[in-house]
Amino acid sequence: MAEQKQIQKNIVLPHGIKGQVVNGRITAPVVGNIKLAATPNTVPKIPTDWATLGATTGYCPKLAENLNIDVVGPSGEGKTTFISSIGNPNSPHIILDFDKGAEGIPGTKAVRIPIQSYEHYIQVTDKLKAEGKDNKRVFHRVSFDTTDEWVGMIVNRLQEEKGVDNITEFGSQGHGWALIRDRCFSKLRELQEAGYIWSCVGHMITKTETNPVTHKERTVIRDAVFPSMSAKIVRSSDYKITIYCINKTVDKMVKKSLPGGRVIEVPAGSEVVSKYYADICTTVEREGKGRGAPGMEKKFEIPLVNGWEVFKQKYNIAVEAAKKKYS
Repeated sequence: MAEQKQIQKNIVLPHGIKGQVVNGRITAPVVGNIKLAATPNTVPKIPTDWATLGATTGYCPKLAENLNIDVVGPSGEGKTTFISSIGNPNSPHIILDFDKGAEGIPGTKAVRIPIQSYEHYIQVTDKLKAEGKDNKRVFHRVSFDTTDEWVGMIVNRLQEEKGVDNITEFGSQGHGWALIRDRCFSKLRELQEAGYIWSCVGHMITKTETNPVTHKERTVIRDAVFPSMSAKIVRSSDYKITIYCINKTVDKMVKKSLPGGRVIEVPAGSEVVSKYYADICTTVEREGKGRGAPGMEKKFEIPLVNGWEVFKQKYNIAVEAAKKKYS
């Protein structure tokens, strides 16, 4: 059989799409999303123009120092001590101390500034933004301690501005709550856009709720700030970490020498031993959050001082394991 000669003609299809007629059959390029060639265990090659715009691919977790975190826990159980252990001369950290309770924190690596008033708060954050805009940041991380007191300050200011006794009842359909949330988050966004990493530190409280179906009461543990504010902080963060302490009474033993040189241990009363934990689990009552290190331990013991170093070590180990698994 003689080889058929290919007859080809260029044409323009509807909507300006260029095609061809080959041996009487119309062909056209595929229209739609561009498909990037990839095979298992490889990543697609990104076109140069998209790479210039910042497009990336593959497993690229943040450094621990660059994680935005939400730290919560019961009052007096180590939240501020944990957050104060973040920072070093190469990665300075400033705590906006709304609670004015960080004076007695041992082993702190952070700078703290007690916030005296709303005007002082604006003055401090405006300076941070200005330094960020000029790329002259003194600090790398900014922490809000505690979110409860921060929100309380915003509530008081909004009530003054609107001339109302209770901002949460202002407007309708939760408008007052939205005003509080938006005022707080506008500041977080501004600092983030100025190049800062942020942390929020908040209390947790117990609350009795009634199930609307069974009418049974149950006691739950939740963040002290109102639910939509708490949820937005969690959604915006890389990790939500619950810090808490478990106290246990143990018997004390002391060594006693007997005649003849034998040494035995005898009871000597009891003592309370405190152990501190970091928990990134998710429960019904407490929403968890963790990005970047899928195999990281969900709950582990931390020391009272330098707890951040243990978290960072656990995170880095999980990141390296994930790189080996997914590379």
